[in-house]
Amino acid sequence: MQNVIKVDIKNNILRRNISYGLVYKFLTVCLTFLIVPLLIKGLGVENYGVWVTIFSVFGWVYLLDLGIGNGVKNNLTVAMSNKNYKEANEYITTAFVIVALISFFFFLIFSSLIYIIDLSTFLNINQEEWFLKVIFFITLLFFSTNFIFSLYKQLFYSVQKSSYVELSSFLYNVLVFIQVYVVSNYFTHSLLKVTIIYGFSNVIISLVWNFLFFYKRPNLEFKIKNFRKHKIKGITGIGIDFFIIQICLLVILMSDNLIISSLLDPTEVTSYNNVFKVFQVYLVVSTVILTPLWTLYTDAFQKKDFNWIINTIKRLNILFLVLIVAVALTIYYSDEILFFWIKEKLYYSKYLFLFMGIFVLVRVYGDIYLYFLNGIGKIRLQRILFIIGAVINIPLSILFVTKFNLGNSGVILATIISLASFVFIMPLQTYFILKKNYGKKRRLFN
Repeated sequence: MQNVIKVDIKNNILRRNISYGLVYKFLTVCLTFLIVPLLIKGLGVENYGVWVTIFSVFGWVYLLDLGIGNGVKNNLTVAMSNKNYKEANEYITTAFVIVALISFFFFLIFSSLIYIIDLSTFLNINQEEWFLKVIFFITLLFFSTNFIFSLYKQLFYSVQKSSYVELSSFLYNVLVFIQVYVVSNYFTHSLLKVTIIYGFSNVIISLVWNFLFFYKRPNLEFKIKNFRKHKIKGITGIGIDFFIIQICLLVILMSDNLIISSLLDPTEVTSYNNVFKVFQVYLVVSTVILTPLWTLYTDAFQKKDFNWIINTIKRLNILFLVLIVAVALTIYYSDEILFFWIKEKLYYSKYLFLFMGIFVLVRVYGDIYLYFLNGIGKIRLQRILFIIGAVINIPLSILFVTKFNLGNSGVILATIISLASFVFIMPLQTYFILKKNYGKKRRLFN
């Protein structure tokens, strides 16, 4: 009876986070789709490609936290599960201090690089060098600040409130949309204004959400006196593996726009980004579904609730079959979808739609098992696979673009190949882990 109650609690938490999360994410995607045409119209196709490239470069900053975010999420989840608030506060304070130091360090490094590098030549962007440096520096300042305060996301994940993170993303996009709409209708668009709009909105939402987290949980607090040097190892132990994985993901997933801009031109970034956003809807939905499972897997595995884990993974595989059909239909109707959305006829490589669809399927199927493995801290095998993928990704991208003349579709093909091993190896690792812990009692995934 007690086990049934625990399963119901987990399923209720999951349903609540997914249902609210999907609503918030749907609204976020709608706003994103409304913002893009406004930006393209205001900035022009080339300048929009420049903005996407700049934004993606600094998006890397979020991945450079030495795995602190994921490390604190796993440890804080265990502490909260055991109602050990003293230890939870120590993990919270220690994580904020470490992330602040990392943020300051990277701010100095990136500031130096901005000053030294000839950005217009490096990124193949037709803009005055001084103007690019100003844009990059302002973007860096906002990102570095938000890098610290965005730790609130891991705090909400650890207390099973992933839908609150989706709500924050929705409100962030509301702020961006309002400001972009006002500028589009009453002022002249510029890269500088867009930079300030995105940066300001991000910092404001992060500050408000940090306040709400601690205000609603008086037993949790950030105080310097709670900093514990010995907790650093607990956070960064598994965090180092996460950091390596994050670096590899940076190379595999977030270098695409930079490669396309360097080898082709910013207009190709725009067409690539438009197609990616269409298929990104499926990645967004899968993330909303899988994100709350991370900490639930941590809690369930610690409490040996293997029956719930197995049934959850089985349901996710059934949902994946539905995804295959949806992606196939999107590939078939991609031209019509893009013209309806952008209201402008742009050139798209004939292979780009197909490869983007395959990429979504590869990514989602691997993530079904990665979220479980991440939740229980079994990440060393995937670290090896990510390293291999990162090593081959950029050379393959260059090869497909320059030698095989695949254009921007060659970049996503390289990404597919870099991630293909996860489709086969991650399910096998999950199977053997669960069989070792629970296989003697019943057959797995029957």
